[in-house]
Amino acid sequence: MFKKLTVLFLTAFFVQLGAFAANFSGPVNNIISSYDFDHDSVISIAVKDKNKDDIVYSKNQYKYLNPASALKLFTMAASLNTLGNDYKFKTAFYKDKNNNLYLKLSGDPLLKTSDMEELTKDLKKNYKGRINKIYIDDAIIDLVPYPNGWMSDDIWPNSPKISPYMVDFNTVKVDFLLSEDKKDLRIIQKSPYKFSFVNKLEIGETTDFTFIEDDNHNTIDIVGTISNSVADKVIPVTNPRYFFCQKMNSAINKAGIKFSDKFLFAKMPKDAVLVAKFERPIDEVVKYILQTSNNIGAEMLFKVAGGKFIENKILQKNTSLALGTTQNGIAMFLEYYQNLGLDPKQVRITDGSGVSRYNAMNVNWMAEALSKISFDFEKYLPTGGVGTLDKRLRELKGSVYLKTGTLFGSSSLVGIIKTKDNIYYYASNIMSYNRNKSLVKAAEDEIIFEIYRRSEENENEN
Repeated sequence: MFKKLTVLFLTAFFVQLGAFAANFSGPVNNIISSYDFDHDSVISIAVKDKNKDDIVYSKNQYKYLNPASALKLFTMAASLNTLGNDYKFKTAFYKDKNNNLYLKLSGDPLLKTSDMEELTKDLKKNYKGRINKIYIDDAIIDLVPYPNGWMSDDIWPNSPKISPYMVDFNTVKVDFLLSEDKKDLRIIQKSPYKFSFVNKLEIGETTDFTFIEDDNHNTIDIVGTISNSVADKVIPVTNPRYFFCQKMNSAINKAGIKFSDKFLFAKMPKDAVLVAKFERPIDEVVKYILQTSNNIGAEMLFKVAGGKFIENKILQKNTSLALGTTQNGIAMFLEYYQNLGLDPKQVRITDGSGVSRYNAMNVNWMAEALSKISFDFEKYLPTGGVGTLDKRLRELKGSVYLKTGTLFGSSSLVGIIKTKDNIYYYASNIMSYNRNKSLVKAAEDEIIFEIYRRSEENENEN
């Protein structure tokens, strides 16, 4: 009798559990079927219940696909763990015993002209001595402009160069103005930083042009067609160090500091003393990166954290080498997730932002990682109607916190679905598709909404 009751109990338990899982499976599978994705695309989904620590819905959960920018959530979690929630990007002036100043760069991807001016005002206030020379210490990250796996369509002029010399996102604005009779074109460069343009534009029926950097001649070819004037065209600078020095020199002059010599470049000595600083909390940087999916910011923070990781390992804090590299960031990433009990062999990453075509992971690993990382999803990720979800899932504002990802032919959506009473579901979705992008995004949103709706229904039933 006891055995029979036990069997009946377990049978009822597993039937109930199966019904719970099916509560997701039927509706989600119907959505996928309605789009006929199996015909020409691969969709991979894993949804994990935080309270029960179970995968409650899955499809192709072990298939390796490119996570695109959803990778940022995982690289930022590892970077936060290494640097700490109280970390600050400190761009600062130090002085040595010979009245030399050292400007130590911090790798702050959000540094602006106004921040430089605040820093130089602080320098003017706190340092009254004669300035002999000003050195710049740029060893916070290396000078490699793009990680392995970034394709030609992803790099300049679509993305600024990654550099410790970062200010105003390393971009300037240029006007391309056609005359009323559309026979003449004027190019107006608004910044003191000037390009040497070679104008190969043709006046045509459409406006479609780009820029090609000629490294051999230090010129920029403008190629394509233009039909109407274009104002405030954003162009990444080709020489970040020169651009930065130009901006810093202007800030120094504006602060009324007497210095007319050129900047020099050297490692700051150990005994240099802090005289002025500008600080930015890491929270502000991480939130900006994840809300806007900023690739360059993600790569810079990943390098900074990788440098700190290796510095802690080798206990050598005055090395002449830049420790802030993508490779050191990857080593940090793999160790972090291995320490959480996740298999590092189940992921392959070659950058910190998800731009690389060489990245690959499966949604099962991602859902497990979401459930284990120490990460404030609601603080950093966009919710419905916000950031990269600006036009998506607005009905679920405050109930979903998700990181989007988009590459040509790949789309992803990863984060949490939060129902009443703080019940969480960790959701990870990647799709490799040959469809219209907006159609794919619509399907992603339908799936998320259906999981939320079914979760609410199940919660009410219980």
